[in-house]
Order: sequence, then structure tokens, then C-alpha cells
Amino acid sequence: MTEPVCFFAFRSPYSRLGLHKLARAGVMPRMIPFTGPPDGVPFFNPTESKPKLDYYLEDIPRMTARMDLKLGFPDPFEIRGDLPQRAFHWADRQGQGFAFALAASDARWGEGLDLADPEVLAAIAAGVDLDLPDADTLQGDADLDADIAAARAFVTDYGVFGVPFLVAGGSKYWGQDRFDLYLETLSG
Repeated sequence: MTEPVCFFAFRSPYSRLGLHKLARAGVMPRMIPFTGPPDGVPFFNPTESKPKLDYYLEDIPRMTARMDLKLGFPDPFEIRGDLPQRAFHWADRQGQGFAFALAASDARWGEGLDLADPEVLAAIAAGVDLDLPDADTLQGDADLDADIAAARAFVTDYGVFGVPFLVAGGSKYWGQDRFDLYLETLSG
């Protein structure tokens, strides 16, 4: 079986839940940050729809509690800037992409921390035994620019429209609840 590919976003509490499901099952997929749907495909931001946001605010606590995880709504609620994504790509280059993505998701959705804060990102990296470069170095790294462009291309190639999104064995699984279907294929 080929290595699964997991698209995630720090802005999504459901990505966090999906990553925990994979981690608990011992699955370490190739990680690709989601930066929006393929070019030309509209994106419906849940925070721009009051009914959907109200549902999120009801559903996120119950789904987080169901997985026995701590919840802390992030402040600010919307994620700012591309620094967290650059930090992820840097960690991924060090072989710690999955660990960093999980730890950053926990910091954001478990502790309510602002991932745009370089000190928060440095602490997350230290927690997975990495010494993150400073923000200016991350912002000026051309290799990270190339990684971000490659991630965008993968979003288009796989037709990813939301997160979490897993591609494994020729099948696609959108939503943390669908990850259970993928995990069932591993035990069968």
C-alpha cells in the first residue's frame, strides 16, 4: 500500500481530530497543508456563515470531548499569516512534519494559542525536539516558498476542497469521521 497523504489546516479543529485519530492508530502519513481549494473553486469559509459558525461552536466541543482532548478556542479565532505554514514546512524538512502539525494543532485548539506568534511556534518546535529558525529566516527561505508552491499543486492534483482530507490506496476520505473508514481498511 502506498503511503497515505493527509491534507490538514491549522485553522480547522476537525483537522486536529483527524490527526489524533491517525496518531492513535500509528499512521504517519505524508502531510500537506491546505491553503484553500484548487484555483477557481470557491471556498465557503465557515466563519463567514453565522449558522455554520454556530454549528461549529456547538459541534467542536462535543467532538473534542468525544476524543478525550482538551479544548481552548484560539484567540484570535481566525489564523493570521503564513508563518505557521512555513514553520510546518521547515519541521517537515527535518522529518518532524506530522509531530509538528499535531503539536501545533493542539496548541491552537487545545490551548487557544496564536500560531502567528513566533514564540509560540518556537515552543511547539522545541516540544518535538527542533530548534526553529527565527521568523525572518523562515519568511525569507526560498526553499520554503518552493514547498508552499508544491503543496498548492498537490491540492489541485488531488482535488482537495476541505480538511481534513486523506488520500490512501486510491481512495479519498474527507472529514475526520471518514478517517475511521480508512482505519478500518488497515485492520481488515
